[in-house]
Amino acid sequence: MSDAPRISAPPPLVALAAWIIPGGGYWMIRQRNRGTGIGVSIIVLFLLGILIGGIRVVEAPPAISQILQRPWFIGQFLVGPLGLIAAWISNGLGTTAAYADVISHSRINEIGTLYTAVAGMLNLMAIIDASFRAGQGKEV
Repeated sequence: MSDAPRISAPPPLVALAAWIIPGGGYWMIRQRNRGTGIGVSIIVLFLLGILIGGIRVVEAPPAISQILQRPWFIGQFLVGPLGLIAAWISNGLGTTAAYADVISHSRINEIGTLYTAVAGMLNLMAIIDASFRAGQGKEV
């Protein structure tokens, strides 16, 4: 490995790629193994949360001003388009007669919500790390 700095993608572009596809920022800076491991871990954790608690654990607030009523959605949003699509499906199902009156009386829903929010927080750490590494202009 040479000491010469290598050309890397700009950090904002790396951050955007890491948000769109978990692990994608590492792929842009040519750290394929790290990107694959982190991306698969985040996606599997998010999907396990949905599998445990059902799709309704991802529930977007009706308005941005009400985000503090459902703060866990911030973490779910950080998973990227996967979180937004899950929220869209969940909100669509919430208006159907079959799911409108479904209320969880156990910890299963809370565990699913926790898994999906933690997946987003892990993705935030990956976004920050990949952007930092891209800003260095060399392998870190």
